Amino acid sequence: MPTAEQRPRALVTPEVLAWARREAGLDPELAARKLAVKPDRLAQWESGEDRPTIPQLLKLSEVYKRNPAVFYLPEAPGDALAVHDFRRLPDVGSAALSPGLRYEIRLATTRRNVLLNVMGADELGTRLPQIRIENADSEQAAGAIREHVGITLAEQKSWRRPDAGFRTWREALERTGVLVFQTTRVDVKEMRGFSLVETSLPVILLNGGDAPAGRTFSLLHELCHLVLRDGGLCLPGDERPGEGRDHEVLCNRVAGAMLVPADSLLAEPIVRRAVGRQEWADEDLVALAREYAVSREVVLRRLLIVGRTTKRFYREKRRQFAAEVGAREAEDEGGFAPPYRLALARMGRLYAKGVLESFYEGRVSASDLSRYLGLKLKHLPDFEAAVFS
Repeated sequence: MPTAEQRPRALVTPEVLAWARREAGLDPELAARKLAVKPDRLAQWESGEDRPTIPQLLKLSEVYKRNPAVFYLPEAPGDALAVHDFRRLPDVGSAALSPGLRYEIRLATTRRNVLLNVMGADELGTRLPQIRIENADSEQAAGAIREHVGITLAEQKSWRRPDAGFRTWREALERTGVLVFQTTRVDVKEMRGFSLVETSLPVILLNGGDAPAGRTFSLLHELCHLVLRDGGLCLPGDERPGEGRDHEVLCNRVAGAMLVPADSLLAEPIVRRAVGRQEWADEDLVALAREYAVSREVVLRRLLIVGRTTKRFYREKRRQFAAEVGAREAEDEGGFAPPYRLALARMGRLYAKGVLESFYEGRVSASDLSRYLGLKLKHLPDFEAAVFS
């Protein structure tokens, strides 16, 4: 039996190995540890002094999350991650993208490209609203985007639950041609929302570890970024002006106005009966949040914007809400879910239907279908039923 030194070597491109490691967000020491080799050996691969064996190449593919064929490219591609800022939970500073987040952004981009390739841009017309909102009143802009999405306030008030609200908003956006993906592999403290502006099939990526009400707000916040043609990862929602912050403030205000329109909020019996009140009991905030299928924080922020509470009270309650979230795990969709339901939750119906229809029409093979969906073929019948239910 040949020793490790005698095994055939993979004639990969050293520069591509180094590029793939950097794109995965791994420094040499961490990458070597994951690959179970010494840092000096990895450095030899990346300099061309040595080559990995075939099993080592497969391990590189697994750790860097790349097809093995990529390592044979004649030169390294450009930077695959064109992202701007970060939208994070409050009081969490900017940092380098984690390997997990870098992978999820790349996966979202890959899925978009898959759908374009199997269906074609002509079949996938996206109807982003042509709304000039930068200088518009946030309430008017929110009304125009709501009309475009096709969800009435009466329909929204019938949901009562944040999880139902999130599903319905998401499916409404998908009907307009926006791909909405979710990930549960990234800490919510690092990422809540990401948007990729494209003429066909713009993308929104959300953190599935966030509570449903939080995902809904991030979804509409990122939709506003798409309308502005200004995508990327976004900073937290504090109303702090400054360079690069104008669109963040605007998108927060428009998303809030979409979810809780000012006129509707002021007309609520709870609010009308409390003329002059500046502080609100938790039960009143809960009742208003249930009415709009949103979080208490969104309601309280809207009360602040319409002049029915103070900044001091808002800050106090916000700290309370943050402490409550920190004391329990983020809400989930109901415990254990089978693989086909998890897959659908992550990729959404727009992507799933597009890939399945291409399979039915013979444009996608069974093996490619399994790869595009990230599912074993044995789960396909249940997956199809869930997609088209």
